[in-house]
Amino acid sequence: MLRPRRLLLPAAVALLLALTGCSPAPEPTVGLQRDGDGYAVVVPLCPNGEVLSVSVWESSSGARAEWTVSSDGANGAIDRFPLFVTPPGWTAGDHDLTALKPGTSYGTGTAMAANTRDTDFGFTLADLEKLKGDEVLTLKKGGGTTRLKARKFRANALTFC
Repeated sequence: MLRPRRLLLPAAVALLLALTGCSPAPEPTVGLQRDGDGYAVVVPLCPNGEVLSVSVWESSSGARAEWTVSSDGANGAIDRFPLFVTPPGWTAGDHDLTALKPGTSYGTGTAMAANTRDTDFGFTLADLEKLKGDEVLTLKKGGGTTRLKARKFRANALTFC
């Protein structure tokens, strides 16, 4: 039988691994969704308003055009916003990418303070054009992309907070 003192070490190790990012791979943390005639960025609506940045970049040419926005944690209720638009309360970063072109490969990802887990995934305009209704294109656990219903994406993305 394990004594309470012997349970402390495994609990401490589990906590340390979780805090250092050595936990299992995350579920999706950033996604792209249809938004009228364009597309929207979808991110987790973290309860504590963690610092977040989102980037989209061209990955099929030598020159890396990029679009980046970041939040200081005061983004509160913003969990979806039009691609290539800086949401209210967010800060614009690189904005030399302003539109998606057919036949071009892109990447997207997000970063959160003190979280080093990989969230990047690649996509094309053709991938986005295949999205239906409330589907979100996002990182597939283990690599690649997947399409999820927006509700499932949001539930899964909260594990990143």
